[in-house]
Amino acid sequence: MLRRVVEFANFDTCWPSDQLKAKGLVASIRDIVNQKDAFTRINQEREQERQQRLAQAEEATRARRERIAKIETAKNEFYGLFGSSLTRQARGKKLETALNNLFAAYGILVHEAFHIVGESGEGIVEQIDGVIELKGALHFVEMKWYEAPVGKGEIAEHLVRLISREEARGIFISASDYTEPAIQTAREFLQHKVIVLASLHEIVRLLEQQGDLADLFLKKAQAAQIHKNPYFKPLESGSA
Repeated sequence: MLRRVVEFANFDTCWPSDQLKAKGLVASIRDIVNQKDAFTRINQEREQERQQRLAQAEEATRARRERIAKIETAKNEFYGLFGSSLTRQARGKKLETALNNLFAAYGILVHEAFHIVGESGEGIVEQIDGVIELKGALHFVEMKWYEAPVGKGEIAEHLVRLISREEARGIFISASDYTEPAIQTAREFLQHKVIVLASLHEIVRLLEQQGDLADLFLKKAQAAQIHKNPYFKPLESGSA
């Protein structure tokens, strides 16, 4: 009914003396209706915005839960390596899969392990444990489960892979520690490319503290570049 009043525009049927009064009354009613419509639109827009915020919050919560579940699954797979009765070689092979799954759970782009075959029929000439992408930079990852500390020879083998690949960076992850000659070799190589040394102990500690795996390796790479320290340990007290 009000809509018909506010849309009324022909006042010829009114007495001439009443036309201005009628126009004024209709204009007043039109203003009231327009204000009501404006408030209605504002309330509708606010409700739409509220619903969008709720949907976004629900989506963020769902994504967070899925991420936590993936991390927990990958973490349990990783922890299972330490109590298994597998041989060192078999455990080292499973380490590749467990760490790649852990990287993927933290949202790090992973290229699974692969090998390169020689062009002259000499079979496999190079084995790559995995490649991850951090801040747009490719990092070739070597993973070893040795009982003795990693020596200069094992490190040098990984450095050869890096030197032949433009822009590639390196990460060496070991279940054991590193000898001083190995660390020094990596330090000297920093004048050519970024190489980072890491231990499984660091990753276990990060998982216990519920830290971010990508952030750990980015800090280690930064320390290698700035301070020429390839074996920086961000999680140790006094290290930042």
